[in-house]
Amino acid sequence: RRYLTVLAARADATIAAQDIQQRQRVVEAAAQRLKAGASPQANLLSAEAALAQVRGDEARAQQRGRSARQYLAALWGARDTSFDVAEVDLLQLPEIAELEALETLLDDTPELGRFAFKQRIGEARLRLAQSDATSDWDWQFGVRRLQADRDLALIGSVSMALGSGQRAAPEQHLAEAELAELALEREAAELSLYATLVEAHGRQRTAAQDVRRLGEDVLPRLAKAEAAAERAYRAGALSHLEWAQLQSERVAAQRQQLEAALEAHAALIEIQRLTGQPFLAASKPATVENTP
Repeated sequence: RRYLTVLAARADATIAAQDIQQRQRVVEAAAQRLKAGASPQANLLSAEAALAQVRGDEARAQQRGRSARQYLAALWGARDTSFDVAEVDLLQLPEIAELEALETLLDDTPELGRFAFKQRIGEARLRLAQSDATSDWDWQFGVRRLQADRDLALIGSVSMALGSGQRAAPEQHLAEAELAELALEREAAELSLYATLVEAHGRQRTAAQDVRRLGEDVLPRLAKAEAAAERAYRAGALSHLEWAQLQSERVAAQRQQLEAALEAHAALIEIQRLTGQPFLAASKPATVENTP
């Protein structure tokens, strides 16, 4: 999750850098129109103020990235933050397996594995208690010489301990009760794990759909609208505010897409934690294109 925070700050800074480039185009266009006497100075000042705000957004994203790297290094017991972070496209989301397939992996998780160990111990205790409850029989055989007539006699005896079943009954009942309680605890743990898996799986699927929808339907149209607005503004057919508004909408959609991607990755991490499996892809990754 801390590694994901570093990547999120980097992606946010990239969005801000792209926004700076677009805002600079507005400033240049406003300056040209002001020089030609076709636009008031207020438009140029407004464009410059918007550019300054976006530069502030970039600086904040970069600072968040530095802080995230420092925290990540601290977890390793280090202070040097000059380590390399792999280039990862957060918008590339894997197509995870269906819920039914993931559910089968829950039995092998450490959370449920500890119940299997306790169950083996409990069953062993129950067998010992049942063994103690069984009456012990003792046989003795021997040969005795009769002095009177000098004959040999075969003698034997059988003994049985009375009350052993009653003495062992409390221990047997206790072992049975502990096994029953353990079964209830395991069932509750299974339900909790399954409920968490269902919630994480749903969040991942929903967030992945949002990433795909924004990348395929929303951002391409906003990019075309922004390009058309720039042409119209330079031709004097559109106001500065309308162009700036489209730029803000595009950046907001990009950040919304990034937030959805982060939500999908966070849910995937939770699914990996629940199942104990590092790879959960059902097929090849689904790549989502992002239009700048």
